[in-house]
Amino acid sequence: MSVAADRTTAPRYLEAFEAARREEPAWLAERRRLAIERFSLLGFPTTKDEEYKYTNLARIARGEWRPGSGGSLQPDALAAATYEGLEGPRIVFVDGRFDPERSTLSELPEGLEATSLAALLATAPDALEGHLTRYADFEGRALTALNTAFFEDGAFIRVAEKAVIAEPLQVVFVATGDAGTVTWPRVLIHAGRQSQVQVIETYISAAEGAHWTNSVTEIVGEDAARVEHFQVQQESVEAFHTGRVEMLEERSGYISTISLVLGAALTRNDVRITLDDEGCECALDGLVVISGKQHVDHHTLIDHAKAHCNSHQLYKGVLDGSSRGVFNGKIIVRQDAQKTDAIQNNKNLLLSTKAEIDTKPQLEIDANDVRCTHGATIGQLDKDALFYLQARGIGAGEARSLLVYAFAADLLERITVEPLKRHLERLLMRSLGRDSAAQEVSE
Repeated sequence: MSVAADRTTAPRYLEAFEAARREEPAWLAERRRLAIERFSLLGFPTTKDEEYKYTNLARIARGEWRPGSGGSLQPDALAAATYEGLEGPRIVFVDGRFDPERSTLSELPEGLEATSLAALLATAPDALEGHLTRYADFEGRALTALNTAFFEDGAFIRVAEKAVIAEPLQVVFVATGDAGTVTWPRVLIHAGRQSQVQVIETYISAAEGAHWTNSVTEIVGEDAARVEHFQVQQESVEAFHTGRVEMLEERSGYISTISLVLGAALTRNDVRITLDDEGCECALDGLVVISGKQHVDHHTLIDHAKAHCNSHQLYKGVLDGSSRGVFNGKIIVRQDAQKTDAIQNNKNLLLSTKAEIDTKPQLEIDANDVRCTHGATIGQLDKDALFYLQARGIGAGEARSLLVYAFAADLLERITVEPLKRHLERLLMRSLGRDSAAQEVSE
């Protein structure tokens, strides 16, 4: 239990929990009860908590949040989550509830199941009992406890043994964006032995109101499964986004996740993976592009529990205006995890003298036959490179954009879904174009 918590709002959430009682399987009702009890003890973390030292959740903790209504959307509401040239199935949720009209699940490929958690809990709850809420524990995590207590719906994705899913599956969460609303998205991905799947999880806002999204994603890869997961956060710059991705790998598995953050006023993402058997490999990557007064905090943990496993991690931040970034990346190598190979890097580019970054890469190694490295860099644009480009007739704004794009390019190259990569490249250049124009005016 954290001694640096704000418990003043706990009674309000307890009352809301009692009012939201619903008919559901006994095992889930018990998990929810345990979760809300845990939250009542934990409360919201404060900046006196070491894990939240640089991220103040006071605006969330003090907010009077109500569930999103799932109201009507404009015809182009999904435009921000539409990746030109990307075919394949899509499951859509509006304010955390399944939207069958905007989803395209009628022709799922053989071996892929994608459905609403609420629907499955109503028809076949036994299929979820051993997995849903079992990986993202809430013992010391108040935000996960809240999601577990209150989520109404979410996506369940199951890939059959040896199935290879050719097209990426899109999971889209749309917040109607009404001020003062909260949504609790939940995703469970279960990849069977020797299966392969790509999942794109996207968060967008339909309006500019100050709303809160508190999400939890659980990913399990059985023996030799290969899961590529992309999480794109493009919500309103008035929004708050807190999220957790919890992953578990079994023998010889591979999981990669790329976190791409461009939106929200405040973002806190916790990404954790356990390499739970020999021969596992993982890649945890992220790109943050923010400006104004945006704040993004990434906390990651890679737990090497068994021997002969590899992990690779690269997080990059591009910060402009008065924005602030936080990166805390921890790698744990357990005593039995011999022959571990772990690489961690955090690189940041500050485009403004008012932008800030706090970075803390960490290694905790209890084994003796390992190869582990970590590092962090913080810098500004190279003035000589800017001068070189301008001397060859390239404008100051365009030269600045080219250098920033070059900084981010190697991470974008890790995105194996071409339509998604092109979409993000356009977003990045558009953002840099606006920032560059403002910079030229100020000069």
